[in-house]
Amino acid sequence: MSKRSYDDFNLDEASVSQLLEHANDLLRAVKALKQELKACRDAPKQIDEALSVVARHKEKILPAVQFLGQTEANTADQHESGPRKIQKLDSAGESPRDASAALRVPQPVSLTPWTPQDIPGSTLPALPPALDPDLEQAALTHPGLTTHKASMNYDRLEWLGDAYIYLVATALIYQTFPDLPAGRSTQLRERLVKNDTLGRYALQYGIPERSRLPLDVDPQARNKAKLKVYGDIFESYVAAVILGDPEGLSRVTQWLKSIWSTALADEIRRETNARPRLSPPAPGGSDDGRQGVGANPKLNPKVQLVQLIGAKHVQLSYREIAQSKEKHSGLPWYTIGAYYDGFGEKDLQLGIGSALSKREAGAAAAVKAMENKKLVKRLQALREEAAKAKKAGEQPYDNWS
Repeated sequence: MSKRSYDDFNLDEASVSQLLEHANDLLRAVKALKQELKACRDAPKQIDEALSVVARHKEKILPAVQFLGQTEANTADQHESGPRKIQKLDSAGESPRDASAALRVPQPVSLTPWTPQDIPGSTLPALPPALDPDLEQAALTHPGLTTHKASMNYDRLEWLGDAYIYLVATALIYQTFPDLPAGRSTQLRERLVKNDTLGRYALQYGIPERSRLPLDVDPQARNKAKLKVYGDIFESYVAAVILGDPEGLSRVTQWLKSIWSTALADEIRRETNARPRLSPPAPGGSDDGRQGVGANPKLNPKVQLVQLIGAKHVQLSYREIAQSKEKHSGLPWYTIGAYYDGFGEKDLQLGIGSALSKREAGAAAAVKAMENKKLVKRLQALREEAAKAKKAGEQPYDNWS
């Protein structure tokens, strides 16, 4: 606190007399307390006697202390001139600005699903700048380099950034993979938000080299312990960008969407390929629902395949071809084939699909089958020929009862 002159207090004569009176009361009470505490040294139960003495004298000491303290606080509030300057973070450990004192709630943003067009090329998108220099400095400062518990460092900002990162990752996965079970969605999110992933992003952007870190933390190290530190700094930097700019959340979400698309590039492309696509109506007439892939986009791909080529005496089956491990998570990776039996065809392979579950792999196989338009057209022709033959009383196939 800066020193002030007697005139700065602007106290009247009565107030000064009250201050002196309470100051004298305080001195007398403390002196009496000191004498009695000395006498407690010879008491059988020293602690009990001392506590009894303190309790008896606090009734005189506390009112004087409270009066003097309240007078000082009131006077300081009345005579503080101009807006208080935001204190800068420094190595001396002075009390810094508390970012939560005026926490800005970012405006909501809309997130659209990932598409293959969101996947960047060989270079990462530009790092969004943190427009508030104080927040940026705090985000890049290791807690071990601050001498004051209240000093700003990346500890609290990392906690806030972690929440935003989880929210953005969850929203993107929810939007992009509408049929993905909650368990699989959690696995995908973990790949995006785990310390290894975020720590490597921090290294790619050179964030550790700009940070204030202890001497034992090498900004170029890539072991697990160091990646944990870099992941924390990445999360704190995200919070600094969001808090330092009204458009910060929007900039961060678009940036995260871009860099994360590289981690889930395979899944995004598979999802896009598996989405039903409507075919244009047949020339000279309306689409009868059997002319193209995805006649009803709300149906499961297996059901759509039945609508395209199925019939009373046709059997469509799905069998596991191979099982391996998914390269990112190490979970089982299933490969399923779709097969056709009927109208003279036996065990005809229609398509192959792979995924982390047999259900998803089977659906992917059905999609691949529907994309083989030449084969679909041939099987539809077989169905039509069989229908005409049956109407004429013929039985061209052995499996037609």
